[in-house]
Amino acid sequence: MKKYLFYLFAIFLFTSCEKNNTDVLQDSGSFPVPAYPQPDDADAVLVAVRSSSASPAQLPSIPGMSDSGDDLIIDVGMGVAVFKDNAKADKVTLNGTDLKFENGVHVWMPDFSNFTDLSSLTGIDLGGSIVWDVKNPDINETLSSLPGTPKITSAKIITRSEGYSLTNNFASSSQKVLYAIYASADKYLLKEMDAGSTNCTFTAAELEELGTTKNGIIQANAYTITNKTLGGKKVYFVRQASYSLTSVTIN
Repeated sequence: MKKYLFYLFAIFLFTSCEKNNTDVLQDSGSFPVPAYPQPDDADAVLVAVRSSSASPAQLPSIPGMSDSGDDLIIDVGMGVAVFKDNAKADKVTLNGTDLKFENGVHVWMPDFSNFTDLSSLTGIDLGGSIVWDVKNPDINETLSSLPGTPKITSAKIITRSEGYSLTNNFASSSQKVLYAIYASADKYLLKEMDAGSTNCTFTAAELEELGTTKNGIIQANAYTITNKTLGGKKVYFVRQASYSLTSVTIN
């Protein structure tokens, strides 16, 4: 199996854009979820991700009350299951939700054809334990909850010549925090820090290669990876909480 997995989850980004904007991330609606190590001995990799993003809109002011200025946070629960040689399992569920098999991968994706069904947009409920149930190969495993959300607290404007310090809230129960800045689908920076990280610095030299955009994405991903041999199969479990700022200006 390949050393790394790299997924682009096509979920709706609550961002504003100019009509003539041609940024790849904006036009495609791609929401990037960075790479995970995929050891050569893996027979299966099962990934549970809660993706949180801050909408450009803020909560409305209420007369007589102070303005909180809080962002609207959009949470989406997602799941991915990959088996050796991109094989298809008979059935894969994550916390009771079926994952569809597409292009060699079992995955849950938002369905924007039915806006009356909120669960088709917000995804899998990943608020408690993580429960995988797979048939052929048979995998039934219950894991503890996802890591805490590494909410980003730094600015949405990046001036490349000044460098950028990405700051975030402490994410409990994570092994690593993977930071990312995306200018487009093929121009991005990734840096990984140890558990407990609440900041990551990108230098001016590193940022220079990104170019400029008004529709960048800043992301912090807290994750933990465990493995277990089940029925003679080596299974890796990834639990991740991601937080993204969209409509980021990179000057």
